[in-house]
Amino acid sequence: MIGEIALLIKGLDTACKLVRSGLDRKKDIEAMGSEIGSFFASKEEVEAKIKEVKKNQGGYAGSALEEAIQIEQQSQKIEDMMSRIGKEYSRQGKSHKWAKVKKNAESIQKDRDSNHVQANRKKMIQDKKNDDFYLSVKLIAGLVILMIGLTGLVFTLAIN
Repeated sequence: MIGEIALLIKGLDTACKLVRSGLDRKKDIEAMGSEIGSFFASKEEVEAKIKEVKKNQGGYAGSALEEAIQIEQQSQKIEDMMSRIGKEYSRQGKSHKWAKVKKNAESIQKDRDSNHVQANRKKMIQDKKNDDFYLSVKLIAGLVILMIGLTGLVFTLAIN
């Protein structure tokens, strides 16, 4: 997992450098679509890995302080790059597009979160249905065994 995190961080660094160099050259923001796209893809991967590491309580080598520093550095790098991209949109007179992009991103994230919650809810309902089904099968099997046992007992008593 440590190697995977290192590769993701390296990918984010590379994407940040490409975007930064394009912004430094005052390149048109829309012409930088692939560079910005690779930054956002790397950003998502790093954020997902950080979330996974936090959830699993591990994944980094070293102390908790080192882990906290790594997470903070990557979060800060992402925040700084997002700010630079927003400023570049504004500098190019396209701040309305940046606002629209951010609004669409919030809407997409809301939909993703909602879909995730619904999927978890459906899974819990399905698990409950499966548990109820297996309980009813066990009860019916128990009743059949009890009936067979009672029938055998009655038959044994009738013969004697």
